[in-house]
Amino acid sequence: MIKTAPHLKQAREALGWTPAELARALRLAGGPDQGSKRVLEMESGRRDISGPVAVAVESFLHGYSPLGFKRDPVPEPAAQRPAGGKRS
Repeated sequence: MIKTAPHLKQAREALGWTPAELARALRLAGGPDQGSKRVLEMESGRRDISGPVAVAVESFLHGYSPLGFKRDPVPEPAAQRPAGGKRS
């Protein structure tokens, strides 16, 4: 159960989501920057975790994905160069 700030942070990290992604999945108001800020405030204990937020995050952990939610694209890792910095 999500009861404390560390629980929320652990849940988000277990999902592999950024604060912005969690904010979008929760449909927090105020735009992306405000949503991320709210998630970080909940994770630090500066803002209470509401019952609906706890239930939603627990649902995400059990495989629920909100309609229309898409994760941020993950940048592809840069090509590995051999030692010495030259490509063969």
